[in-house]
Amino acid sequence: MKEKISITINEKILRDIDSIVDNIFIRNRSQAIEYLIKEAFKESKTAVILAGNKPQNLENRIKNRYSLKVNHLTIIEKAIKKLSDSGFKTIYIIAPHETLTHIFKIIRDGSDYNVKIEFVNEEVQEGSASALKLLKEKIKTTFLVVHCDLIFDEINLLELWQQHLQEKMVVTILVCSDLVPSGIFGHVNLDKNKVLSFVEKPAPKKAKTSIFFWGVFVAEPEIFRYSGKSLEYDVFPELAKRRLLGGQMTGASHLHVHTREDLAKVKRKLKIK
Repeated sequence: MKEKISITINEKILRDIDSIVDNIFIRNRSQAIEYLIKEAFKESKTAVILAGNKPQNLENRIKNRYSLKVNHLTIIEKAIKKLSDSGFKTIYIIAPHETLTHIFKIIRDGSDYNVKIEFVNEEVQEGSASALKLLKEKIKTTFLVVHCDLIFDEINLLELWQQHLQEKMVVTILVCSDLVPSGIFGHVNLDKNKVLSFVEKPAPKKAKTSIFFWGVFVAEPEIFRYSGKSLEYDVFPELAKRRLLGGQMTGASHLHVHTREDLAKVKRKLKIK
């Protein structure tokens, strides 16, 4: 659905806009303005990488898993490259100082990947929502969030982004129904593109659905208004209750690295020796 508006614009800029009308792909001034706005948004998309390493009841959890190599690239390098290729040119990485130092040694300032990276120090680790709120004064538009232990090469981030914009949710999460044990991730009750409930790490016998959170989501700055220290335990369940949490199903395998066993599984799935 399109809406008619009236704008006042500089005469020279208007001539520049008219210059891209080719009567083939762009037939008039309105299409030219719409095209240029879309291109501008493509270049200004923002992503956040949550890279905190707070222990979560797994004795064999790898502390600096973002530095493990998969196909000759570290997991963090693969994430930055994928984000850059998908048009996310401003990237915030949130983690404690020690982790940020390690990550910086791997990717530096991001210029090699054609992105601008800002490192955000998570001085006190209270939870994923608290970490994200460190960006409350920095992010004012729609943004993408990924966790640092994911390999999401096969995910179409732009499809998730577009669905989020169309559905007008506060948050749209990526979900899947891969074969994983119950009680590890957040389980989701999904009705078409709307999440009806979100339960983080339910006991195996209490998991009412095999659909779970992939670890990637798109959000509006409105997310910063919701209370709670954890996205998974506090914010997402509340958004689901209010019918403000969207979901997009993916058939891509869920590739995450928490442990050495996970790394071995990832290599098997990607057929890496």
